[in-house]
Amino acid sequence: MKYAIIMALSFVAFNSMAEQVQTERVFTSAGYPYKNLIIKAERVELIYSEDKDKTSCRVKVYKSGNLHESEPMEVSQKAFSSDPVQSCLARQNAKQILSLL
Repeated sequence: MKYAIIMALSFVAFNSMAEQVQTERVFTSAGYPYKNLIIKAERVELIYSEDKDKTSCRVKVYKSGNLHESEPMEVSQKAFSSDPVQSCLARQNAKQILSLL
């Protein structure tokens, strides 16, 4: 009986690890304010989903326990693939978030 409990716990732990969100590093060649925003922030997340020829995306910026999040945007896959951060975060919004960091 105790072996069944141990096996059940290991199965639950394995399933929870399998559901982790896939992450990857994205580098940007965009200048001000995007570069400064990335440097000053502790973490910048680009959340996106692709659908045919469009990509829905938003940006989350973390600094000192604070979260600054952009509005969701819908952009073309071409724009997203060439410069994902710049296409998902308007320049004015990037400046505003940068001023809050």
